[in-house]
Amino acid sequence: MLKTLVQAMVIAALPTLVFFAAAAVMSKASNLEHVDQVVGVTAAPADRQPLHFRLGYSTDEVSRYWAAIVADDIALEAERRFLHLDLVFPVAYGAGLGTALLMAWSLLRRSFSRVWLVAPVAITLLADWTENLVQLAQLRRYVAAGASGLQDGWIRLASGATIVKLVSFAGASLLMVSLLIMAVCSHRPAQEP
Repeated sequence: MLKTLVQAMVIAALPTLVFFAAAAVMSKASNLEHVDQVVGVTAAPADRQPLHFRLGYSTDEVSRYWAAIVADDIALEAERRFLHLDLVFPVAYGAGLGTALLMAWSLLRRSFSRVWLVAPVAITLLADWTENLVQLAQLRRYVAAGASGLQDGWIRLASGATIVKLVSFAGASLLMVSLLIMAVCSHRPAQEP
């Protein structure tokens, strides 16, 4: 049982390490810290949370968040770079989470379809890409025309994609933890002859 517990802990650590390492690299490479500083000083407290962490947002909320960013050229370039890098980030955390799910599945020795493991990760990746591509397009429009350039339908799509991304990621993570708990709890020591 101790061996299974150690394996489960290593499997759980894999996506966590990949996620935080990739996030740190992306944050540093995009200069996201500068965006956070600018937004922290110029935006109202309710508008300071990055869009990619919100459980939904409106066109007005996007406009207020980006208003703080576009006023600073360095922050605007950092936000653009972040959105471009965030198209690669899902591949990194998706690979880590998908690998951990498959490892947990094999540790559990269950015969259910691996599709159930891949589906929440695939949904998360597709939602994250949708969110980022729409935000990139809308940021271009916002820079060119201000708040009037934002398209409500596209912002609602990005907001919905953000919600789906966060919920699917949480679901995939919970699935991994559940599989690992089941593997540890169901482990039976080998009988000696």
